[in-house]
Amino acid sequence: MQKIGIVFCLLSLIVPQVIAQHATIYGKVVQENNQEPLPGAHVYFKGTTTGTATNNKGEYSIKRVKPGSYDLVVSFSGFKRVKKNVTLLSGENKFDFTMKESNNNLGEVVVTGTGTAHHLKTSPVPTELISRKAIISSGASDFNDLMMDLSPSFDFSPGVMGSFITLNGLSNDFILILIDGKRIYGDIGGMNDLNRINPDDIEKIEILKGAASLLYGSDAIAGVVNIITKKSKQKVNISNSTRVRKHATIQQSNSVDLNFGKFSWNGNFNHKSSDGWQLSPYEKDDEELVETEAMAQNKYKDHSFSHTITFRATKKLELYAGNSVYQKDLFRPESVGKYGYFYDDKTFESGAKILLNKSDFISLDYNYDRYRYYYKYNQEYEDYVDGEKLINNDQRMNNMRLKYVNKLSDNNKLTVGADYLLEKMVSEKRLVGGEAEANTLALYVQDEMTFFENLDVVAGIRAVKHKEFGSAFTPKISLLYKLKDFNFRGTYGHGFKTPTVKELYYDYEKTFRGSTTVYMGNTELDPQKSRFASLGIEYNDKVLSISVSAYNNNVDDLIAYESIDLLPGDAEAGIKRRRQHFNVEESLSQGVDFLMNVKLGSGFTLGGGYSYVDAKDKTNDVRLEGIAEHYGNVRLGYDHSWKKYKLNANILGRIQGEKFYDDDDGNAKDYNIWKFTTNHTFRNLGHFIVSLSAGIDNIFDYVDDSPYGSHYGTLSPGRTVFFGLNINFAQ
Repeated sequence: MQKIGIVFCLLSLIVPQVIAQHATIYGKVVQENNQEPLPGAHVYFKGTTTGTATNNKGEYSIKRVKPGSYDLVVSFSGFKRVKKNVTLLSGENKFDFTMKESNNNLGEVVVTGTGTAHHLKTSPVPTELISRKAIISSGASDFNDLMMDLSPSFDFSPGVMGSFITLNGLSNDFILILIDGKRIYGDIGGMNDLNRINPDDIEKIEILKGAASLLYGSDAIAGVVNIITKKSKQKVNISNSTRVRKHATIQQSNSVDLNFGKFSWNGNFNHKSSDGWQLSPYEKDDEELVETEAMAQNKYKDHSFSHTITFRATKKLELYAGNSVYQKDLFRPESVGKYGYFYDDKTFESGAKILLNKSDFISLDYNYDRYRYYYKYNQEYEDYVDGEKLINNDQRMNNMRLKYVNKLSDNNKLTVGADYLLEKMVSEKRLVGGEAEANTLALYVQDEMTFFENLDVVAGIRAVKHKEFGSAFTPKISLLYKLKDFNFRGTYGHGFKTPTVKELYYDYEKTFRGSTTVYMGNTELDPQKSRFASLGIEYNDKVLSISVSAYNNNVDDLIAYESIDLLPGDAEAGIKRRRQHFNVEESLSQGVDFLMNVKLGSGFTLGGGYSYVDAKDKTNDVRLEGIAEHYGNVRLGYDHSWKKYKLNANILGRIQGEKFYDDDDGNAKDYNIWKFTTNHTFRNLGHFIVSLSAGIDNIFDYVDDSPYGSHYGTLSPGRTVFFGLNINFAQ
């Protein structure tokens, strides 16, 4: 007993001393203009993995920190980042922060162009940013509507199975789409399945145009779209977003973030469904119009679940792993087809980041994606029963990326990286031999340099080794010259894209009203090569932000379809046309992008943009299909905050020219569509924030009522009233 008493006495003396060796930092983050709290602001120590987020009252707390001197950083989307050097003493330390709203998103930090953090205004690689505030103002029902509402450079050509995305005149094949820096994989009919992206899950979107960045390879000739999702650093954050509109269209997002000690967990469940709609009850049968039940937007339902767990092993080492599951049913009326379509996607990801000091780090990332596409029968047919699925293809991707960033000096930062991509497709009926695969290894080196404080240069080279098509080198350089409120940017880069497995080996048939077209791969295809150049000027002050940029993207050996001669026996089998991939010797996409945002005062802002696109097949002197010459956006916004309530109201317009198609169906019509959206946010409800949204889409009730099967400019069903509710709990 005497020994136990001695030990207890020693512990009673030692424990308080040990506790006293730790510091606690706490405080509050508020807006400068009205002193309202900022929920979800990220508070962290620069150069470490230690950090937290403010709760719904704007309060934060970080415990068990070693006393000493630190750079404490506070960041929040739409506000200027604050950095303060603080000295922490044992015990409690209080630091409050006041944040100022950034002018035109210029204070936002972007990473997509260089892989390192830059303010949007000073990013050497030209980057377009779509902020969370802009996403909320759109009230978009899906990713396609969101991008067309907010960026004139994007377009989507609606189809039965989905929409083909284009960026400045080049199609889906040349656009690399990332979610949190990881490529989205799996296509339907040659296009990425973008329906799995819910606008309510997006924090911001960073856009690079053209072959402007060394970090990305074959799919990035037209550009890169990096979708950065919402992830809260609050201890507990639970959010539900629900939106409804006519045709029983519902989209719902549910997310949970948990942050305790060294562990964080983010989980998300999405559901979307719609009964679909017709634009016209008629379709063409040769030269006649006949009645049809075919729908321009098919009925569908989909759901997805994803989650990520992060472990901050030390202040310098962070590990993560996660996976996701996505499934979509696309239904067709029985009179239209004997089957609908079913898509199934499963992913896994993991990685680590080692902070070597406040600026240098090594990161290793791996992600696996398996995307499968089926026919799902809606009636008994041959050997199939109602509800049975027939797999058409099974696409698999393994991608590993290694990156090392070294700050050589205040004016020089070096990035070295490697990227390995293995793709495999399995399809017994559509691939010769039943399966095919390809792999690519890329190495790159990038140097970021600052000269005379006003001139920033990013330059480097990417070396590519492909299994079938050998080696290639793609040099790139971007320059930024700052002169007071003006920025001058220039970029030149080469791109290299090998034919995909589908373009090489994949054959399939498509039947419409008894007429069959066979689409064929081509093993004789050559790689596609591009030369991209852009010049731009922008002006920014506290009231006005305006930019103009001109670009020229030459693509040699662009892969497209051409009609070829029928084979003996085709006519008897009902095959009326064969189309095969081929190389267009020379093609070009060039144009001008204009963006503007101005603060009018009294809470009003006016913004928008215009994109002129000249995209053509130079070899045959004809425009590229599915591309218009003129695209535009207009938005007028109003914001006002009261003590417990915030109002955001917007008028948004999309104006688009006629899209060219070189076939008997003619061009897609030009159109302009306007919408009115409102968002109402209620604060000071304890740990809860409640937001309501309501609006009218397509105010003037425009409908393209061309017969089913025509080329549509838009699938809008006409004037639509929509409502939304978001409930957020955080502490």
